[in-house]
Amino acid sequence: ISKNGSMKALHTVISLTASCYSIVNAFSPSIAGLGSPPSLPSNNKKLDVASRNNDEQSTTSSTASAISITTRREILQKSVINYSTFLLLPSLASASNLPSNTGADISKTGSIDTLTPIVSIQRGITDTKLQFTNSKEVVTPESCSSLLQKLLQSTPREETAFKRIFDAYSTPVSYKQKFLDQNAFLVYYTKGYDGPGRTNIEEDDAESTVQKMQYGSRNDAWAAMDDLFVELEYGRGAKDSSALSSGEELIALFDKVLGALDSYLSLAPVADVEEAGRRLGR
Repeated sequence: ISKNGSMKALHTVISLTASCYSIVNAFSPSIAGLGSPPSLPSNNKKLDVASRNNDEQSTTSSTASAISITTRREILQKSVINYSTFLLLPSLASASNLPSNTGADISKTGSIDTLTPIVSIQRGITDTKLQFTNSKEVVTPESCSSLLQKLLQSTPREETAFKRIFDAYSTPVSYKQKFLDQNAFLVYYTKGYDGPGRTNIEEDDAESTVQKMQYGSRNDAWAAMDDLFVELEYGRGAKDSSALSSGEELIALFDKVLGALDSYLSLAPVADVEEAGRRLGR
């Protein structure tokens, strides 16, 4: 009973029901409107109709019809095809709407220990931006290479590694969110009913709201970070300086990343963010 009410259990019940109908139809074609059994070729072996006693046999033999094994199989195949065609079985819902597992250690979510690496990424990007703006250099392959090397000192280049740092701090996906995603078909047709006197199961609570906001900001931060990485990687290997971004365009990419990080950190307690900064020496 560990999966009571699950989509998988409902799918199994519907499938069994369809199978039962198919079997009944195979032996009683008239139930499904298939008409009387087709006439049998003369060379088919007939099945003897057993009677309970000789008296009953004399009164019922005139109305009994014999169906060959071959004919029963044909009718069974037809009925299975009919039901599989017109009975729309819902496919099992998958957890495709939930964040993918990055392998993060979630034993210290919400702690200053796991918040500090995120603040470190923010500081590293801020310092890299200041390095460029203070130098007042134009964008060149050499400056792109220098900025890229400095960024990589604090920020992972690979997406999963980047997101793993955030997931170690973020509010994890709750059991309720997993249930809703894995049972989307059932929740949709029950309109979120969760029992008498209980709130609609689809209503967000404070925990799930924070989780969604954190993961949204995390994704925005990575998308902006990846754009910045790609721009610097392209600039590092550019042969034609006219193809490089302007200084203003490069700064705009830095600002986009920092804006997403600010959005994420705004969801954390201010005191914790300040403490994480102190641990980093500032």
